[in-house]
Amino acid sequence: MANPTIQPNTSVLVLNSSYEPINITNWKRAIVLLLKEKAQVLSHRVIRLLSYVKIPLSKIVSHRPSKAMIYKRDNNSCQYCGSTRHLTIDHIIPKSKGGSEEWTNLVVACSKCNTKKGDKLISQTDMKLIKQPKAPHNTMQIKLNQSGVDEWEEYIF
Repeated sequence: MANPTIQPNTSVLVLNSSYEPINITNWKRAIVLLLKEKAQVLSHRVIRLLSYVKIPLSKIVSHRPSKAMIYKRDNNSCQYCGSTRHLTIDHIIPKSKGGSEEWTNLVVACSKCNTKKGDKLISQTDMKLIKQPKAPHNTMQIKLNQSGVDEWEEYIF
């Protein structure tokens, strides 16, 4: 891309100098980083920092899932039937049976499926998960996967 410029009124992906995605910022902050010569433009919606920034591991990996991150990971759809309406969070192994608040035990479920499953294990029902839940490598990957920005696709791993 010859002489790309930042598109006004857009979100901009910020890459570390090693090309790892580290943040999504607004176009004004991206321009400031460029003017301060702390970053270079790679495309209309991607900049790369010139100096490596060490990111603490705790910022990269989300050990404790939040409700919002579970919804994002599961793409705001029931993991039993695919519905996108009346969503809740379900414990695959219910709390009453020792289920934990971990990435691998929490999924988005519509209220109908959540009520149908109730306080049972999946094996005690005729229900199946669309996909097995897992912890994301990092929360930035969830944001990139669901951004829908074509220019960012090559930075999803």
